[in-house]
Amino acid sequence: MQEETCVKMEERRKIRRISKNQKTEIVLALLRGESIEELSRTNSVTVYEIAQWRDSFLDGGSKGLMRQARNNGREAELERIIGRQQIEIELLKKKTKGFGRNNGNT
Repeated sequence: MQEETCVKMEERRKIRRISKNQKTEIVLALLRGESIEELSRTNSVTVYEIAQWRDSFLDGGSKGLMRQARNNGREAELERIIGRQQIEIELLKKKTKGFGRNNGNT
């Protein structure tokens, strides 16, 4: 009986390809606490495959967080530069206010 079930799952797995989005949804469901066995049955994939997707997802997630931290550092630097430029622009506007206008003093 169990062998029959394994064969049927194997046949279904050969026919059906799982998209990245579906894999992500399955992994997220697993991380939310759903049973890996239940996810395996309902999605016609093996527990091993789901475990691999989970591990890849978590590895990618930590790499993604490292990239995000680097980007946040760069964003902060760019925001400081923009802030300084805005201050310089305001100072220049104040210094040049009225410059080039005909005040009638000529």
